[in-house]
Parts: sequence; structure tokens; C-alpha cells
Amino acid sequence: MKRSSKEIKRISRDILNDRYSVPMGAFVAASFIPMAIEIPFSMSMGNNPTDSQLIITLIAEFLITLVSFVLGCGVSLLHLNMTRSYEFKITQIFTPFRQRTEKYFGAGFLTALLFVLGCIPVFGGLLYSYFSNDSIPSRFVLVLTVVFSLVLCTYLLLTYQFVSMLLLDNPGFRVTDAFKECRLLMKHNRRRLLYLLLSFLGWDALILCSFGFAALWISPYKNQTFVTFYLDCTGELDRIPVRQYD
Repeated sequence: MKRSSKEIKRISRDILNDRYSVPMGAFVAASFIPMAIEIPFSMSMGNNPTDSQLIITLIAEFLITLVSFVLGCGVSLLHLNMTRSYEFKITQIFTPFRQRTEKYFGAGFLTALLFVLGCIPVFGGLLYSYFSNDSIPSRFVLVLTVVFSLVLCTYLLLTYQFVSMLLLDNPGFRVTDAFKECRLLMKHNRRRLLYLLLSFLGWDALILCSFGFAALWISPYKNQTFVTFYLDCTGELDRIPVRQYD
């Protein structure tokens, strides 16, 4: 059963009702840990960083991005458990670091690589603009490459949004299996996911207006909504008791 975005959100709010504290704490922990790791590298850069400092910082930033991805897998696990009426607690965000860790890091690496490849057109446009002395044709090419990269990255996002959840639900999957299965799962669901993502633009604007403070409530809501959508795509949501409304 393919539910509407409105119904997916309604179910998500129902699941979170009176249980907001744990997913909120998980969001805070998963956000704070990468920030805490990153601070020493930012402080060590100074005003005139050397080449070696830049290289070390870039490598560190990439590794921190992978850590953040794995923590995000743990957050998804918590929301999956909450939806399925299993035990859920904040410490579950560290579960991917203890079980099949290499697969989650591998999925994070491959995801990052795909988005880097998706940005290649805009990098090419920037280089062309630079060597063409910022001429009018080069600006036109730059706009085209920016649009193309944006479309490509959006397609990748819609296609591989749920790779981590497939790895969580299928312990026997290899990383490539999860990407293949996710591509098949989203074949007829990309438009629905795009609409769901766009429906959160107002909430994202509220986060910006509140200097990030509203994310304490909005981010758990978004995470739960995407988990609910994933379960709707797999058909499992049909077997999970949820309150029905006329």
C-alpha cells in the first residue's frame, strides 16, 4: 500500500507521540560527536595553513563524514526499533560501530564517492570558467553544469536514500547488494520521496530562522518520517499496527 505523504507524516507523529526524548537525544549525540571530533582540526588550521595541514584536514574531514554516516545508521536503527515496537535507546546509535562496521563504512564511502562523481560536471564548469577568463559563454556553461550536477545529485539522493536501512535489515547483504536492492526498491518511489523531501522545506527554513534550535524537534520528526516511508515502500508498514483515522 502506497500511502500519501500526509498519511506517512501522520503515522510518524503518532509513533513519536510521548516518546520524543530518546530520538531527540540520539539526534543530539549523533550531531555533537562529529562536531567535537572536527573542532581540533579546525583550530589547528590557523590563518595561513601549510599544504600538509590542508591535506591532513581534508582527510580528517572525509573520515569524520564517514563517522557521521555510521552514526546516522545508528539513528535509523533506533527509529526502526521504535516503529516496530522493539526496545529503543540512545546507545543504539553506536550499534553499527560494533556489528558489521566495515559494511557501514563501506556504504558511507561509496555514497560519498557517488556524490563526488555527481559534482564532476560543476567542477568542470568552474575550470572552464576560470581558464576562459569568466567570459559570457563560460558563465552559460557554468550555469548548465551546476543544473546538471544538481539534477544528478538529486537523482542519486532519491535512489540511494535507504541503503543504510537495507544494510540494517539484511545482515547478509554486501554493500553492493544494498545499493542494488535500494535502486530496485526506489524504482517507482522516487517521485513520492521527492515530494516528501520538498514538503520539509518549510521546516528546514524554520531551523535556519531559529539558528538550529528547532532541529531538536524537527530532525527526529524527519528521521521518523523517512523510516516510515521506507517501511511503506517495503510493505512492512502494512503489518505494523498504526491508528487509522477517517
